[in-house]
Amino acid sequence: MSGPEPPAPPGAVVTPTSGSEREPILDVLRGFALLGILLVNVALMRGPELYGIFAGELPDPSTGIDRVADGAVSWFAAGKFVSSFSILFGLGAGLIVNRSLAAGRAPRGLLARRYAWLLLFGLAHMVLLFPGDILFVYGVTGMVLLAFVNVRPKVALWWSAGLLAAVTLVTTAFAALAGIFEGMAGDAAAEDPFTTAFEDFFSRRQEQAAAAFTEGSYLDIIVVHAWQSLFIQGGQLFVIPWLLGLFLFGFAVTRAGIPLNLREHRATLRRAAIIGLGLGVPLNAVLGLVDPLMLISGGAGDGINTGLLVAITFVQQAGAPLLAVGYLSGLALLSLRIGPIGPLAAVGRMALSAYLAQSLLALVVFAGFRQYDQLSSAGSLVVVLGIWIVLLIVCPLWLRAFRFGPAEWLWRSLTYKRRQPMRRRPTQEQPTD
Repeated sequence: MSGPEPPAPPGAVVTPTSGSEREPILDVLRGFALLGILLVNVALMRGPELYGIFAGELPDPSTGIDRVADGAVSWFAAGKFVSSFSILFGLGAGLIVNRSLAAGRAPRGLLARRYAWLLLFGLAHMVLLFPGDILFVYGVTGMVLLAFVNVRPKVALWWSAGLLAAVTLVTTAFAALAGIFEGMAGDAAAEDPFTTAFEDFFSRRQEQAAAAFTEGSYLDIIVVHAWQSLFIQGGQLFVIPWLLGLFLFGFAVTRAGIPLNLREHRATLRRAAIIGLGLGVPLNAVLGLVDPLMLISGGAGDGINTGLLVAITFVQQAGAPLLAVGYLSGLALLSLRIGPIGPLAAVGRMALSAYLAQSLLALVVFAGFRQYDQLSSAGSLVVVLGIWIVLLIVCPLWLRAFRFGPAEWLWRSLTYKRRQPMRRRPTQEQPTD
């Protein structure tokens, strides 16, 4: 699969990318993807409805402005921003590999440390702040990516296409079979003792979550997070092949040299934007028919039409990455025309810190101010907007004084096994990975 790694010459050191080598448009794309993820995550943060879905209950149909909010999030956000961030994660891996090989160093050890620490950050994040954490499964998938660090860009691209196609076919087939078997079982499944016990278990977890967030202590919330992490993270492990396909796409694009020469690849970006947006927007329209939580749960629950389940499964796997490519390409073209959007680039440079901050701020609102299970879909988007505003103001201010976000500083120091300088000198540019 891969050739031998070059020997490391004595004294060669790999360091974070210097400011003169960075492409600020990539930070804009990271910031855009990072903020967009909160549009979907807030559905998990605002209440215990996911437990109800696992217990076999469909969410009550939303109406009015809430229906518009749910439809827009499902259509334009669900699956798209995690796809965008996954592509950019693979892009970051490609940048590290390029830099390591240029220094004559083997990249696997550096990347392995990077992903091992990300696993630990994810474990802490899911229990302390948000059980829907993506860092843990990214760390696991990153470890698998190590097997591909020396493959040629075209080979990585073929692996990406093959994995995404295989996952789409398999998951769509399983959705069809699940619908058929559910229809054949009929009322017998509802009377099955195992099904009844399963639903009762999640109903109790739903009650526990509501009590912890509305009248319990932070320790009670941690217990709820730990339970919910088991279910959500266990399910996310099954999407590793899909994530790996997206990682490999970003990795292949980077190894081909496109991200650091965006101006020379305007035509490629234009074609990607036209195809991604032109096909992705109408293809994803079917997702607007369902609640975002139904997409997060993978269509769990009783009563969903088999045809609709098959359609949304296919679109989530194939259509969401297509629209994500359209988003990223279109925003890159816009940034080439008008210049990088400063506040968005600052959020992107502090992506890990901003991701953790999103969860912390949401926890303060929903637990600290007792808004858990109180806000509607539209109301929770107001919270999202408020968190966006905070990050878009705080991140640029932070980077005036510091080279990294606090989480990035810790991650880089651990990854490179050297304490990174934190404060900026007056004329010092800011590095990134």
